[in-house]
Amino acid sequence: MTFLAIVLSLAIAAAGQQEPAGRGRGRGTPPQPQQKQGVEYFSGSWSFTWTGRESPVTAGPRKGTTVFTPGGAGNSLDIRTEGTLEDTNAAFKESGTAQWDDAKKTLTIKETLANGTTLTGTGDWASPLAIRYESQPAPAGKQSVRIRRTYSILSAQSFSVAEEISIDGGPFQRLGNGLFQKE
Repeated sequence: MTFLAIVLSLAIAAAGQQEPAGRGRGRGTPPQPQQKQGVEYFSGSWSFTWTGRESPVTAGPRKGTTVFTPGGAGNSLDIRTEGTLEDTNAAFKESGTAQWDDAKKTLTIKETLANGTTLTGTGDWASPLAIRYESQPAPAGKQSVRIRRTYSILSAQSFSVAEEISIDGGPFQRLGNGLFQKE
């Protein structure tokens, strides 16, 4: 047996007998935050800052508060957002609803944005770490838009949103990022 063959056979044998994560010389992977999926996670008042560019659906950077209150059914929420635009300090309001389907692990959101655009879409929350949302095409002025969001569930008190937009069927482009903190 050659030296290389001996080293290779020892490496293969050692790979089958690795120590559990967190023991031995190396550190294990730290546990990821895993919040219970459902409308209960969002219920309450959240302050936010959103940094991004102007588009057919937003006037740009803004801050404010979003309040999620239980809707008529136990698996729905009413959504109310109030805030100000960063550059002009102009006030804005948005509203919507969210419906949770526990069997499918999906969150269907219907929202009316400050400029009057209505977005409807579904978010896949199969992973407890993130919700991947995409809207149906919606008219915004003379254009058609689709919004794609990734809601990263950071902790029981915080989540972030990365938002992309597609205009008139074009490629998705980064629109902005939001950070939400429970009040």
